[in-house]
Amino acid sequence: MKYFSSRARSRATAVTSALIALGLAVSGAAAATAAPAPAAAPAAVPVAEPTISPVVDANFPDPDILLVDGVYHAYATNHQGQNVQHRTSTDLVTWSAPTDVAPDLGAWVSESCTFSPGGATDRCVWAPEVSAVEGGYALYYTARDATSPRQCLGVALSDTPEGPFVPVGDDPIVCPNGEAGTEDLGGAIDAATFVDGDQLYLLWKADGNCCAGKTAIIFAQPLSPDGATLTGPPVELIRVDTAYEGRVVEGPTLLERDGTYYLFYSANDFGGGGYRTSYATASSLAGPWTKATTELLTSDRFQGDVRGPGGQDVVTAPDGSDAIVFHGWNEAFTYRAMYVADLEWTADGVPFVPQASDRYQAEDGVVTNARVVADGGASGGAKVGGLDFADSSVTVEVHADEAGPALLGIRFANGSFDGSTRVPSTSTLSVNGGAAETVVFPHTTWGNWQTSEHVVDLVAGTNTITLTRGTFYTELDAFDVYPATRDPRPSAPPVIPSDATRYEFEDGVITRGSVGSASGASGGQKVGGLDFLDSSVALQVHADEAGPYTLGVRFANGSERGGYTLASTSTVTVNGADAGVVTFPHTTWGNWQSVTHEVELQQGWNTVALTKLTWYTELDALDVFPAEVPPVDPQVTVTAQPRCLGGTPYLAVRATNDGDETVAIALRTEHGERSFSQVDPGKNAYQSFKVRGGALAAGEALVVVTDVAGTTTEVTAAYDALTCA
Repeated sequence: MKYFSSRARSRATAVTSALIALGLAVSGAAAATAAPAPAAAPAAVPVAEPTISPVVDANFPDPDILLVDGVYHAYATNHQGQNVQHRTSTDLVTWSAPTDVAPDLGAWVSESCTFSPGGATDRCVWAPEVSAVEGGYALYYTARDATSPRQCLGVALSDTPEGPFVPVGDDPIVCPNGEAGTEDLGGAIDAATFVDGDQLYLLWKADGNCCAGKTAIIFAQPLSPDGATLTGPPVELIRVDTAYEGRVVEGPTLLERDGTYYLFYSANDFGGGGYRTSYATASSLAGPWTKATTELLTSDRFQGDVRGPGGQDVVTAPDGSDAIVFHGWNEAFTYRAMYVADLEWTADGVPFVPQASDRYQAEDGVVTNARVVADGGASGGAKVGGLDFADSSVTVEVHADEAGPALLGIRFANGSFDGSTRVPSTSTLSVNGGAAETVVFPHTTWGNWQTSEHVVDLVAGTNTITLTRGTFYTELDAFDVYPATRDPRPSAPPVIPSDATRYEFEDGVITRGSVGSASGASGGQKVGGLDFLDSSVALQVHADEAGPYTLGVRFANGSERGGYTLASTSTVTVNGADAGVVTFPHTTWGNWQSVTHEVELQQGWNTVALTKLTWYTELDALDVFPAEVPPVDPQVTVTAQPRCLGGTPYLAVRATNDGDETVAIALRTEHGERSFSQVDPGKNAYQSFKVRGGALAAGEALVVVTDVAGTTTEVTAAYDALTCA
């Protein structure tokens, strides 16, 4: 039995909730170049849970797990004065409150170093590793060296995994800081252990990304059986050499499986959503090591439910399967929670996490009349560009274990212009040669990779996905198939009517913000500097009559965290009353787009205010127009019941008005009709029709409902055959 929400590889699961209609808009695009409307998506079903949720929803970074006698011991980076946090569990799901297993650190540790989010109470004690060794347990921890501006590694011992761990000696066990005859590699962090045969090894990272001219490198170094002494020189395993790693490789986890060595590691900037987990393989500890071209865990492969997945460890779950434990930032990037996911393997030994998407690189597909281009910012280090011709296309094969709907994420960038106007581009999407759906790609600027999500129907086994160029230009990075589907994020631009009333934000009442000139902005000005929780802009807008209206908010958002693009949000109030939250997708600064938001306005003048909620937004203009109110089908319940009266069959038809408005109802059967011009809410339209000929055949009764606007709706009710004695 799995203890996590495990799914088979590439499984297509049910689509969730109604599809979202609003999205990004490009104002000012000529009518002749307007993008065609996307095709209708398959029907949706109830809302799904996030792809994954934390098992410790509190600050517990860089988790290390040790299983001892059926108890899982988790150790993590310092927090709130605890040098090494320690929690226990028997199922990897429910965890105890944290305790500190290392209240005393080595004499070499600096007293002056502090580290967010704990501030002055935390002493830069990072990424612990606890291992069973000869005679007990060894704790390896990272801390700031008192004699140099470098992090180094200390070791402490205990008889039990609960500690307390007692420091060994007065010096760190690994400290390449340029002192005491060592080479300055930038210091050392992120210890891990591995047993190869009878030999215990200490893995560690040379923290070369600390300083100019140095390089992040992961080493392995032999240890004594008691884990307290290094017994040989370090051997380099991997170093930074891949674009998606940024300047960082760190947090090693090493295991051997079926003769192959797997080195899992974290990469990129830990402080943002661009942090990720990847892996390399080798036939021996000495290498050579071959890195995976596609990362194992990224924020977008979790659809943003985990931000910056890294600091991983691999453990055996209670049912004997493999699990991967890692941290990820909360939505506000104020702490890193701990997650546990299934770690599974393909038949040819490729690791994957079923809670994340299956990713298929566009450059690995069949590329027609286009070209593969190296791009360090793209997943896998390459993209498909040059999709400039009517027959330019990319075809990839994706796998589903079961037939059904799935969510396809197309990772793209669009920097198209029509003259001086930013415009969306389009492509046609076909699945298994079926009917093509139009996909609209908003203008993102080149290199600003975003994901356009679409519901597709897959067959069990191999499916062919083809994307063919439509209008303007798009670059493609990868295709994701998500195992837990949800509403597609908006991508098609909303239509802003030409007769909408436009109000410039710079003409409003601005609180804790500023007006500045802006190329491409409506009126040539914008409101920026909305950087504080009370930053707001209030506008007076007019409504000819009370009712529902649509706000088209023209904005730009260049918010990022560690290279990871972020949506921003603002609260909306109308006449001082809460009117919801508007979300602004990442566009890059100066790339003006629009999102729509529905509100209720009173007749006459209304005060509409937007107040900063999360991250950062610049505001250009507000378009206001009456909302399209979709017709509401009359709520009528219909029954058709056969019955015998005096040996003669009758068909009794009843229609109950469950709505709030009076309607007209017509009852129609093969045995007669009757109309009711006025059926009030809660009332019935009823007629029992006599059946001539001695027997009632099975069939359907038809009820036609007409509302006050003259719109008709048909409702049917089936009935069974009946013969009366």
